[in-house]
Amino acid sequence: MENLATEQAEEALFHLAAIVESSEDAIISKTLDGVIISWNLGAERLFGYKAQEAIGQSVTMLLPVERMTEEAQIIQELRQGKRVEHFETVRQRKDGTLIDISLTISPVKNTTGRIIGASKIARDISTRKQIEKALEESQALLQQKATALETTLLELERTHIQLIQNEKMSSLGQLVAGVAHEINNPVNFIYANLKPANEYTQDILKLLRLYQKHYPRAVPEIQEKSEEIDLDFLAEDLPKLLSSMVVGADRIQTIVRSLRNFSRLDEAEMKSVNIHEGIDSTLMLLQHRLKVKYHREIEVVKNYGNLPLVECNASQLNQVFMNLISNAIDALEERDQQLTFSEIEQQPSQILISTRMLNSHQIQIRIMDNGLGIPKIAQERLFNPFFTTKPIGKGTGLGLSISYQIVTEKHRGSLRCHSIPGQETEFVIEIPIRQDCLNNVS
Repeated sequence: MENLATEQAEEALFHLAAIVESSEDAIISKTLDGVIISWNLGAERLFGYKAQEAIGQSVTMLLPVERMTEEAQIIQELRQGKRVEHFETVRQRKDGTLIDISLTISPVKNTTGRIIGASKIARDISTRKQIEKALEESQALLQQKATALETTLLELERTHIQLIQNEKMSSLGQLVAGVAHEINNPVNFIYANLKPANEYTQDILKLLRLYQKHYPRAVPEIQEKSEEIDLDFLAEDLPKLLSSMVVGADRIQTIVRSLRNFSRLDEAEMKSVNIHEGIDSTLMLLQHRLKVKYHREIEVVKNYGNLPLVECNASQLNQVFMNLISNAIDALEERDQQLTFSEIEQQPSQILISTRMLNSHQIQIRIMDNGLGIPKIAQERLFNPFFTTKPIGKGTGLGLSISYQIVTEKHRGSLRCHSIPGQETEFVIEIPIRQDCLNNVS
């Protein structure tokens, strides 16, 4: 019986040794003084030392200089009978390179229960660390650029709204052109980098899937972290997030083009331009004010005629469009505040913009809203400097007077207002196609 028990014990030890040697992880035994007494093939592969080189040596040969205090702390915990689980750290290989590992260290006791050493399992986590670092860097870069872009756009919106409220339209064109130029470069940079960022992300995710495929039995800490961050959802949602950023960058590029078209500072003072482009650019810049407010968004109906190119100062004329359309929005917002939801449903807020050839040498632009209208007594003073129908602090009374000056004096045209109190207001602009047209009319 004693021989049988001995044989069984030897067989068990043989199987245990086979398991230890075949393990992909490094399995090491050491004394409490840190002297290595066993070293499996996994340890040879991981650290580069053969068993005969490592056995009898201190485990401190694996510690980088900056990690030397770790061993003393680990030994102190082992002497107290504590088990160290999944401790992530860095160790040094034989060739001097550093490697990220996860350590699980258990105290080893003799038959009397006295702690005489420790067994250590070291697992290579370099691939996971590289993936995590790459993801963190990618996310940090995207967050940094998104924050910078958001800050720039908020600053642009704040400046834009302030200029509209203060009616300082004479300087708006120059400011908008400068802002558009400054935004264009970082936006192009972000847009150009989104594609490689998406490709890098896909490569990282593919590498992560390979790691999961070949190391399906993750340690509990990795499994817990994967569940905590919902790794499967993250891998599915991250490409969608990058795609939405591409859509956003496209939108910003469209806005920048509208800003440039609105300012037109790169063109001569008088030049033949497409009037409809100027109106559309103005609407683009005011899009945030046309969106849903109170109950419905303001509907813009465009009824464009077939106009030729018109000789004008595009920047100044765009300022006129900005003033008139902004006033129409103000009137509709005031109207909607006084109506119920059902009343707004029956008569939606609307701005109608129409253009046509008035005759062979003049065009006409009409901007009408179905707001509260303007009292007749106010209509007579509408284009006077500093006169306003708006509450104190909301308008300076310069917008319409400046617009009147631009149309009549700068473009030798006319600007009129027709309003039915309680129903609608319409502004009519008439300007010549060419500035020398009126001189040639008999």
